[in-house]
Amino acid sequence: MANNIYLDTNIFIDILDNTRPFAKKTLSMVRTFLEEEEELYINSDTVTNAFYVLSKQKRYSKQELLIFMQKIVSLAIVVPIEQNNVMEALALCADTTTDFKDYEDAVQYVCAKKCQAVMIMSNDKSFVSPDIKILTSI
Repeated sequence: MANNIYLDTNIFIDILDNTRPFAKKTLSMVRTFLEEEEELYINSDTVTNAFYVLSKQKRYSKQELLIFMQKIVSLAIVVPIEQNNVMEALALCADTTTDFKDYEDAVQYVCAKKCQAVMIMSNDKSFVSPDIKILTSI
């Protein structure tokens, strides 16, 4: 039975940009997950944010970036962000008894819960996940 592994936006960008410091290790780890037939998940906002970041770098032409992103996105299951997910992430950030300070990270966490991830892969040192294991390529 495959494990559900959720990829944070920084991991998704590492896959697309091999000039980033942890890109090689990230790519190796993701390849291993795919070989082991693990289920990889990202959220719809990850695609938007990655496209924005990478298009600003102008490392790829727009057409090259679109084609490359289509290939990478096809390796994962895209979790849609719905209103209740937004509200849950906002509530986590508003709750002073939690460690959630970053809204984007809270959305990532909510989406990881939504897809029943057993692990979140993130290189964000301050990523908060009270009950899902965090894996890093740092």
